[in-house]
Amino acid sequence: MDRYLCDVLVTMDGPAGAVPAPISGGAVDVGDDGRIAWCGPAADAPALGPGATVHTTGILMPSLINAHCHTPMVLLRGAGEGLPVDRWLHEVMWPRESKLTPGDVRAGMRLGALELLANGITTSVEMYFSGQAVAEGATDAGMRCLVTPGVIEDPDFTLTRPWPEQLDEMVALRDRWAESDLIDVGMAAHAAYSVSRECLTAIAERAAGAGMPVHIHLAEQQWEDAAVRERTGGLAAPEYLESLGLLDGDVIAAHGVWLTPDDIDVLARNDTAVVHCPCSNAKHASGVAPVTDMQAAGLRLAIGTDGPASHHRLDLFEEMRTAIRTARIRSGDAQTFGPAEALRMTTAGAAEVLGWDGLGRLAPGCWADMMALSASEPALHPVIEAEDDPLSRIVWSGSPRAISAVWVAGRKVVEDGRVLTLDVAEAVAEAQARARRLTGARP
Repeated sequence: MDRYLCDVLVTMDGPAGAVPAPISGGAVDVGDDGRIAWCGPAADAPALGPGATVHTTGILMPSLINAHCHTPMVLLRGAGEGLPVDRWLHEVMWPRESKLTPGDVRAGMRLGALELLANGITTSVEMYFSGQAVAEGATDAGMRCLVTPGVIEDPDFTLTRPWPEQLDEMVALRDRWAESDLIDVGMAAHAAYSVSRECLTAIAERAAGAGMPVHIHLAEQQWEDAAVRERTGGLAAPEYLESLGLLDGDVIAAHGVWLTPDDIDVLARNDTAVVHCPCSNAKHASGVAPVTDMQAAGLRLAIGTDGPASHHRLDLFEEMRTAIRTARIRSGDAQTFGPAEALRMTTAGAAEVLGWDGLGRLAPGCWADMMALSASEPALHPVIEAEDDPLSRIVWSGSPRAISAVWVAGRKVVEDGRVLTLDVAEAVAEAQARARRLTGARP
């Protein structure tokens, strides 16, 4: 048994949509199975048995969940700077990605996992090709991953096999990793405009039959609506996906920038989850998602970084702040969308989007996926007890620099900014060589 005593304990263990108050002077007990045995005020903690170890820290909270990413795209970071999404995909990303090998994908996932873990992110939802390589890269680093290999039907993208074979491999991949505590597998379609009706229908049927979640980009760019309506006889993307049965199951829709009130109604009646990616949307000038409208409709919401090629950083602290700022700019109201709501969208709320029980909260029975913020971090001070709001302090002033430790299932994977599970220099060197090959540059 390990006991973690902390100055402030943030559990995020409240009813759906609610955020409980932090606990001053908290304690968390973690068993040998990697799960939390007890959690609450230190003064109420049960007596420890022989051999227990006690640790002390500043702020202890759930580690973060990145609900939409393409992490192996670290190999393409910085390419296509300044292009809108459609040109960026067709002129830069897809031609280079068509050269990818599974080894490239694993190396990219390993390098990206170093960044994710150091930034307090221990679970990521990955839409990317070569799903086996993504899963291997994530487990090499000791992090959790919902792997959703993506289908694209586009003449500029030539990496993957025909989509029926891809769907077979997704189901086989799910079965291959069924016993893993770190990996779960879903299906993914790139978008309603880039995948055929036949393929989308097949994904809906196969996912339903196998009980697998579906991941898709939705309403990311303004031009998408006209493109989808042209191919569907006038249906907007959410209504089109609903008509195909794709929204019947567990669906994670990324972006949602250009959703209309009618679109939101469609998603709400199907309990479709939406992942907000504010930094990527801002970088590509895609727009600002109607987050508060989606909240009002009762949608399950999370925050994602998107890929490190579309937005360079895998930093959910930055994403939370950008989500708040853009929501307030959109509404003109400084009380719109507070820090607690943003924090929930990267912890307990994100776990609800994934449907992954035992994550995003610190509570008995949950996995001990945690991070500690240093009590000595200058940006988190001064603290005036009568005025202090720890959740606001974490979101507005927190950063990867403040993280002193990160755990996955009670196993320490980061200490003082250093990832303990991979050789950093080796991962950087391998990714560098593979990225140069994709550009056609000489080694």
